[in-house]
Amino acid sequence: MIAERQGEIVGVAGGVGPNLALSGLAVPGIEIARRIRLLDFLAVRPADRGAGLGTLLTNTLLDRFRAEGARLMVTYLAPGRHELVPVYTAWGWTVGQRGAGLPVQIGSAPLVIGEYPALRTAWKALTPGVRATSLPGIRVPVVTGAA
Repeated sequence: MIAERQGEIVGVAGGVGPNLALSGLAVPGIEIARRIRLLDFLAVRPADRGAGLGTLLTNTLLDRFRAEGARLMVTYLAPGRHELVPVYTAWGWTVGQRGAGLPVQIGSAPLVIGEYPALRTAWKALTPGVRATSLPGIRVPVVTGAA
């Protein structure tokens, strides 16, 4: 997605399906990439921040992915970008702790995605059936209904 004003780019947002081509998954990697999407980048020109452009770009991208069958949106918040936590929280995302990743049930067992030591993983359900659930024997909530 590109936002322009008078022929000048003032904001961009983009996303992809995650590359989870792991052997033994009950769901093929191509199907996971269709159901789970990654908000790969979001940028708004500094002079245009605070006017809702980031919200508009993000929501437009989420709507497009939802129309294509995506169920879950994931993103990673860069180290030191603490100001993004309340922004994403206000947009309805769940923001995890730094380095924790996101347990997502794919098939019969959860798989942790986004487990990078310096990053925080945030997620947003795109359909009503996607939610964090307590599973027996697992100490952290697992996102179910996405894959």
